Amino acid sequence: MAGNTPFPYFKQSEHRGGQQDALVMHWPNDIKSKGEIRNQYHHISDIAPTIMEAAGIERPDEYHGIKQQPFTGVSMNYSFDNADAPNAKKRQYYEMFGNRAIWEDGWKAVTLHANRMPWDVNIVKPFEEDVWELYHVAEDFSESTDLAAEYPEKLEELEKIFEEEAWANQVYPLYDDMLARLNAVNYVIFGDKKVFTYYAPGAVRIAEKASVPVKGRSHTIETTIDLKGNEEGVIVSCGGMTGGYTMYIKGGKLHFDYNFLDGVHYHLTSPKLPSGSTDLKFNFILDRSKIDGTLKPWSGTGELFVNGEKVDDDYFEMMHISTYSLAENFDVGMDSGTQVDKAYEGSPFAFTGTLDKVVVTLTD
Repeated sequence: MAGNTPFPYFKQSEHRGGQQDALVMHWPNDIKSKGEIRNQYHHISDIAPTIMEAAGIERPDEYHGIKQQPFTGVSMNYSFDNADAPNAKKRQYYEMFGNRAIWEDGWKAVTLHANRMPWDVNIVKPFEEDVWELYHVAEDFSESTDLAAEYPEKLEELEKIFEEEAWANQVYPLYDDMLARLNAVNYVIFGDKKVFTYYAPGAVRIAEKASVPVKGRSHTIETTIDLKGNEEGVIVSCGGMTGGYTMYIKGGKLHFDYNFLDGVHYHLTSPKLPSGSTDLKFNFILDRSKIDGTLKPWSGTGELFVNGEKVDDDYFEMMHISTYSLAENFDVGMDSGTQVDKAYEGSPFAFTGTLDKVVVTLTD
């Protein structure tokens, strides 16, 4: 929060604490001004028009037979050598997760939908109940004084402009069910796909969001390995020290560890593994009796199998709703980021045996 000072709020909000970013322009062969600051109001949508103008390129109406959408931004080039140039941009709309704002000629109307904080993902309320605020940002840089009560006509005017811009730029329909949106991402990416096969070597450093969507789903993770007796290392992992899961062999035993926020670990261990062709499987059964529409971690039973025989199980009381980490990976044959389980030290703890593939099946 302190990093957003002096602006109100933070990421996701459409107050300036969720919008303001610095931008450095460097073009020594053309920009004559050096080390100066520009205060004209601009938006990320203005970057592409700026680059196109600098390169002397016209935006095509059609590209490879496909009609192109028009730019919604304006070039910033006019300000490069003229600090006092009038602002070329006249208005800009904003919307994220139901939070909305509109800026026009130094005035800004903004609403924090349902007064919801970024961590309040289980709040759904009618948009018409939102309270709009009004700021004269040309004079009130930090949005410190709400003028809605003093200038109701101006606020009404800006709300109408937001409606115009929102309809013109495909903002509607608004949708604020965060849990449903988070869950829907899996179906947008993968549809009704149930079986995911990952081959080794090669299936490494796959982004978590692009890997098999096991969160909140009953599933199995299975592989068959011709064991010699001296193998160790990660068979499959996703996530890292902040959370995730890993299946690995260490000390001649099969391990499965589920890491919930680096505070709770659910750990399954097999007896000493046999030699020869051996089927290794983790099975998770989601506890649907705990699903009641409220925001809370998933729960369920984890089971570990060797050659079809259950060798360990445990109830996983708390499991991630959406994301293990913002920067960790899904890997087969190693754990390429920070380790999910501290029981194996160092990274990548690569598998030393011969690993062909890992098959993950969604069973719900």
